[in-house]
Amino acid sequence: MQPSSDFCNTPQHTHCLKGEEMDAQLGALLAQRPKGRVHSIFENGINLAMGDSLIFVGTTKNGRLPFGIHMGQDSVSRLRRHVRLDDTVVAEGADTIRFLHPDGPLTLDLAQAVPFQYEIRSDRYHCFRDLFHVNEFMKTCLAWGVPTGLDVEWDRFLANEYRPDEPQYAVVRQAEQLLDGLLSGEVQAVEAPLRYFLGRGPGLTPSGDDFLVGVLAVHKLTGAFHPACVASLRHMVEREAITTDVSRAYLLHALQGRFSDKVTRVMNAMVREDMKDIENAAPLNANLEQMLQTGHSSGIDTAFGIASAIMALRR
Repeated sequence: MQPSSDFCNTPQHTHCLKGEEMDAQLGALLAQRPKGRVHSIFENGINLAMGDSLIFVGTTKNGRLPFGIHMGQDSVSRLRRHVRLDDTVVAEGADTIRFLHPDGPLTLDLAQAVPFQYEIRSDRYHCFRDLFHVNEFMKTCLAWGVPTGLDVEWDRFLANEYRPDEPQYAVVRQAEQLLDGLLSGEVQAVEAPLRYFLGRGPGLTPSGDDFLVGVLAVHKLTGAFHPACVASLRHMVEREAITTDVSRAYLLHALQGRFSDKVTRVMNAMVREDMKDIENAAPLNANLEQMLQTGHSSGIDTAFGIASAIMALRR
């Protein structure tokens, strides 16, 4: 039964917030995993651990997430003030989440939340020639100029100028070995580079993981990588404590072909033939710049993964 439109205004629900948008699949997940806890709290929202799954409740600053419930900053600020780490969370069906707190519960009403679902259009890709905007993608990253979270500089990366005695050379070489293995299907060849990137770097989504999200976005679009090698990555993420809980959630969704709207828009723009001239390529550049702005370096690291995978396909 869905709450009525004035659900949040009834006396017993004065501590109530309304979700504005939510991933279309989250309702089913909440029905299956009705009990959880507040996992982590950030400036832009909070994460809920519902069983072995994470749900983000917060703003769209980092995009609309494939495990996201989104609302405005004022509502997020109210939510952050009310909850504490490890507070119990109970989902009452697919439309209501209740945060249990000693000072009284807070209810998140999802009945009016607009569902969203973003899909990378793999049906538009048949061969490398369908990536119409590779040059524009690389030029935008080069012009952006900010190094990746693993200190790889775009100009030297694209020019292949790193020397073996430089630390960045190891990053680029590991990326090449990983992608060569993904393309050839050599499962043993990808294990070491996967372990090199998984969990590498600071923060809740380490740079190495964001790089892998970019690689998986190219795989979703092209289907180019050997399924046994992708399965090896899935096995590590699912069964090993190899990275953060938040990053693990991103990777598991990426392994299912599910990405934020920022990543999805970039990948879909790459295969839009009607943007082949400079003027009409502007939507790609605008979408890419929005992705590059994500997080401290998450967007840049994702772009590095996309660029590395595309260069491997070109090779």
